[in-house]
Parts: sequence; C-alpha cells; structure tokens
Amino acid sequence: MSNIASAGGAQNNNKDGKSGCLMYGFAGVFLVAGLAVMVFVSIKPLFHYWQSGSWDRVPATVLSSTLNSHRSDGSTTYSVDARYRYTYNGQTFTSDTVSQYGGSDNFDDYWQRLGGQLKAARQQNRTVSAWVNPDNPGQAYLDRTLRWGSLVFGFAFGGVFALVGGGLMVLFSRGSKEKSAVSETGLYTSQQKSGHWFMIGFGAIFVLLPSPAYLEVWERVSRGDYAILLVLLFPAVGVGVALGGWKMRRAYQFFGPTPLALHPEPGHAGGQVGGQIHLGRSLPREADLDVWLSCIRGRESGSGKDRKTVESVLWQSEQRAYCQPAQTGTDILFCFDVPAEQLPSSGSGRNYICWRVELEGQVEGRELKRSWDIPVQAGTDTSRFTLPESHRTADRRERELDALESANQQIEVQQTAEGLHLISRAGRNLGMKLGLLMFGSIFAGVGTFLFLLAAEEGFMLYIMGSIFGLIGYLIVFSTLYTLARRLDAWVRGGEVRNQRRWLGIPLFRREGRLLNADQLVLDSGMSSTSNGRKTEYMTLYAKVDGKKLRLAEGIAGREAGEALREAVLRTLRLV
Repeated sequence: MSNIASAGGAQNNNKDGKSGCLMYGFAGVFLVAGLAVMVFVSIKPLFHYWQSGSWDRVPATVLSSTLNSHRSDGSTTYSVDARYRYTYNGQTFTSDTVSQYGGSDNFDDYWQRLGGQLKAARQQNRTVSAWVNPDNPGQAYLDRTLRWGSLVFGFAFGGVFALVGGGLMVLFSRGSKEKSAVSETGLYTSQQKSGHWFMIGFGAIFVLLPSPAYLEVWERVSRGDYAILLVLLFPAVGVGVALGGWKMRRAYQFFGPTPLALHPEPGHAGGQVGGQIHLGRSLPREADLDVWLSCIRGRESGSGKDRKTVESVLWQSEQRAYCQPAQTGTDILFCFDVPAEQLPSSGSGRNYICWRVELEGQVEGRELKRSWDIPVQAGTDTSRFTLPESHRTADRRERELDALESANQQIEVQQTAEGLHLISRAGRNLGMKLGLLMFGSIFAGVGTFLFLLAAEEGFMLYIMGSIFGLIGYLIVFSTLYTLARRLDAWVRGGEVRNQRRWLGIPLFRREGRLLNADQLVLDSGMSSTSNGRKTEYMTLYAKVDGKKLRLAEGIAGREAGEALREAVLRTLRLV
C-alpha cells in the first residue's frame, strides 16, 4: 500500500513539475522577448549615442543611397542603404554603416528624411558629415540622431512584455511557495496577498502601450486633429487602475498578512469547517466582522482569448466572527456545521469544486476583505476552534432580527378586520428583473434578426431564429408579467384566501383552510449570485386540498422567508 501511495505521489510530483516548467517557459518567453526589445531598440542605440559623443566629425562623399520600403501585415516600414567615402588621418575609408539604428521601422519619418538628405547630397555633389571612431577609424556613422520615438517604443513595448513575463513568473513562484508553505506550516495565505500588484502592473501596461503616440499628440492637435486626444484615455484609465491597486496595497499593509489555520484540515462536509485567522491589529470582541463559507462550482468555457471561468455558489453560510486577543494582534475564530450532502473539493482546470472562506467588515473606518480557498473532504470530524455558546446565541438572535426586518421591508403585513393581510407588491427585486429583461431582449432581438435574415440566407436561420426568439420573448413577457403583478393574501382563523392582480386588474381568487403548521411551506424558486453572494427568492405557500395557495412571493433570502413564516405561525398561534 505504501508503495502504491509513493508511486502516486511521484506521479503527481512529475505532473506538477512538468506543469511548472511549462508555465515558467511560457512566462520566460514574454520576459526574454521584452528584454530583447528593450536592449536592441532602446538601450543599445542609447549606449552607442553616448559612446559616439567623443568621435570626430569629418566630411564624407555619398557614393550611393536608396530609401527602401517594406510592406507587411498592412503596414509599411522603411530603411536606408548607402555607401560613402571619407578620409581620416590621411587614410581613405569606405563604409555602408548609415546609422546606429538597424533594420526597418515606421516609428516616425526618420528614414524618409535621412534618405532624402543623402539623395540630395549625392545629386548635388555635396559632402555630408561622418562621425568617425578615433580608436577604430574604419567605424563610422553618417547620422548620430537619437530617436525619441524608437527610445519610447523600445522601453514601452519591451517593458510591457517584460512586465507581463516577470509578473507571471513571480505569481507562479509565489503559488508554488504558498503550496509548500501550507504543507510545512499548515497556514493558508489570503488571495489578496498580491492582487494589488496585478492592478498596479495592469495600470502600467495601459500607460505604456500607447506611449509612442504621446510624442505626436501636440503636433497632431496643432494641425486640428483633435481625435488624437482619445489616446490620452489610456493613460487616464491606467493611472486610475494603478492608484486603485496602490490603495489596495496600503489597505493590505494596514492589516498585514492574515494567515488561516484550519481544523480539521482539510475541513469536513458532514462535520465541521473551523479555523483561526490571525490579524496583526488589536480588535474589540464586538468588532463588525462576518465570515462566509461557500461551496463553489467552477466551469471553464471557450478557448484561447475567449476562454472564461464562471463560478456558481452551490451552498453558502454566514456567521459573525468571534475575536479574541492574541499576543500580537487578534485571533478571529469561526466554525461552520456543513451538511453531509455538500460536495467535497475536487477537480481543477475546466471543471472543479472549491471551498472558499471570506472575511468582511469594517475596522477603524477601513474595509477589511480577505478570502482563502481551502480543501474540504467528506467526513464527520469536529473543529477544535469552538465558539462560546453566548456568542453563537447572540449571533443567532441578531440574524433572526435582521431577517425579520428584511421580511417586513419586502412583504407588507397588516392586521385588519379580515385577519392577517400579506401584500407582495409589484415592482420588487427590480435589479434582478431588469437584468432578466435585458437578457431576454438580447435573445429576442437576435432571434428576430435571424428570422428576417432567413428569407435571403436559407431555412436553417428560420430554425435558429425561432429558438432564440422563443427563449427571448418567453423571458421578456414572463419578466414583464412578474414586474407588474401583485399578490394579496388574508389569513383569518383557519381560513386563507388570496387574490392575484396585474397592473391593478384582478385576475383570480383562491381560498382554503389552514389548520396546522405543516401546511405552511417555504419553497425556493430562482436564485442569483452577485459579488460572490447567493440570494434565493422564496415563496410562502399554504397546502390546501393537495394544492399550493400562495401567501407571499419573491422574498429575497431564505432567512427572511423563514422569519416571515415563523411570524405568520406565531400570529395564528400555530407554534
């Protein structure tokens, strides 16, 4: 058995090693390419310009000159070939080295101007100046101009590639170090450890990429071409992103590293997931911090530049963090009971299940937001990080009050002569429904366009247009219906009745008898996820004669729905 385990571990190590080599190789290509561009396009000419500053200038006769143009990928680049003769210390030399710049490019009109000058000198039998190396008279240049366009392009374009390659190598290195740190120390580092550097680097790329065009802004504007000013949007966005990253860095430094220790490790689905987060600042026990535990399914779709990963929350729970003083700061404890039916961590790449711990709150007027991806497996172990019963009770009461307040804000509850009156008004959950309306409208528009196009393009577009249109129009009309509908329900003694209205127009009424608590059922309909937070939309039913009679609908949040159900049961004295 141990041999099998050793073989499996060796295979995993080999896979990790190959994967690591590929990632480092990929990043290395970017880094080397960027450094090469910086060296050959900017640094080398800059060094030659400085080096040739002490060379001697002598007259030279142009023997031949040609301005070359090279067409490739929709753009034209230029270069100049020339031969010239000069005399230095009584010796005559012939050279074809025109400039300290080689190859061809179109950064500016440098080559066109130089080609024109040499052609004019040759046709008019005029001499030109050559820069001669006194230590090696056979080495000379006809032109010693320092090209700012080339200099900026080399540093900017090469800098972007080097920045991307170097950043990727740092991220890969940090990832492997964090994995080894977890195995050695058992501590998990938060995902926000290097996010600020990513934003700063991304901002720098936005500033650097269009930098060669900055040199032309003033000249183009002076000619009345104000469209060139649009290029300044890139550095404006880049500076904004970089400043956002710098603020994130300052916030990270304010709180410092927040290592997480798990127990059990991995956490157990069917048991508990508990942990201790160390914060390097002293916090009061009643600090306003919440801990979230989420089970997340990730799916990767597309390929190449269209590749994207979509994560959906399968299960989620929240609790108030318990803070206790430590020698150097504060230890933040949490402990979740996890249902056994939840999936353990598994997979990677295109399809995976991961578990995420998130800490959120306000500390001294600053937002604290950290997250950790942790392993969870099936099991029944409990955590040694137990929370005091007083804290758990206070947390439960606070959440019940918050849920009841949320329920009261969403569903209007009135005591009338006809009994308890529950009102689910029209127009609630507007953000979610407008999103659905936009989504459906896009599908409906595409379907209609394809259907109209089918008259010219063929029968298949009728099928595609019908599918897109059917989905789109169903979403649009159902969303418009739910936006304008209203539900009134009355409960009096053992009698329940409701009335559906749309745009204020009565549609139908139903009634029945409610005699025990088991008849009052809370059901989950659709759900939405925003910023990693899953919201279920609940419906409160009364089971009457084998049918479901709606009492309230569109309740955002399971806890709010449960609070409303309990409030109705208490009012009817069924609990």
